[in-house]
Amino acid sequence: MKKRHLNKKHILLIAVMVISIFIWVLYKYEIWNFISIDYLRKFTDKIQALGWLGLLLYLLSFAIGTMLFLPSVPFALLGGITYGTVQGITYAVAGDLLGASMAFIIARYIGRERIEKRLRKSKAFHEIDEGVKQDGWRIVVLTRMVPVIPHWLQNYAYGLTSISFTTYAFVSLLCIIPGTAVWIFAVNTVGRGQEDAKRTMIYLGIASVLIIAVSYLPKWIYKKKRQGSK
Repeated sequence: MKKRHLNKKHILLIAVMVISIFIWVLYKYEIWNFISIDYLRKFTDKIQALGWLGLLLYLLSFAIGTMLFLPSVPFALLGGITYGTVQGITYAVAGDLLGASMAFIIARYIGRERIEKRLRKSKAFHEIDEGVKQDGWRIVVLTRMVPVIPHWLQNYAYGLTSISFTTYAFVSLLCIIPGTAVWIFAVNTVGRGQEDAKRTMIYLGIASVLIIAVSYLPKWIYKKKRQGSK
């Protein structure tokens, strides 16, 4: 019996159907009301009112979301809206790093056999493993800054490689900060609007510098790598 493979048309059709159902559910059950700006502000106010408990819940939610393959951007934006720019960046980076570290530890010490069995057939995993052997910490920078390989896969895959946890965590921390800062600067700049034009321009300037730095860093590392191999 021949196996049927999904072609691009089938994938596109499925994607359209899923999106259509999602939009229908949003309108049918009036979920739009729960994702409005006013509702979001009320939600963030409740988190702030919980004090340290709210912060703990935020960090754990971010970490668990990272481990469950959820995108980190919504969690980062929520942190920025709730706690402001500086604290928002700090807490978002902490939550993201916590999730990445937990995934690494699970892959290395707790569920190694099961995770290795699942990732063994992944081309991305073999590229990461070979990259660690050849380039060490540099491959972590490249994969973190260039979003070709999903971050959730990286978090578990690095736990199966020879890289040390300390090196992985430190390099990941440095790579998480720029992207997180850009998103939070952007959302707080938009949210601030014309309330403080001077501060808005400063935030936009910082965000622009970070975007340029993030875009050129992988190229700089690759150039250094080529020079070192000569």
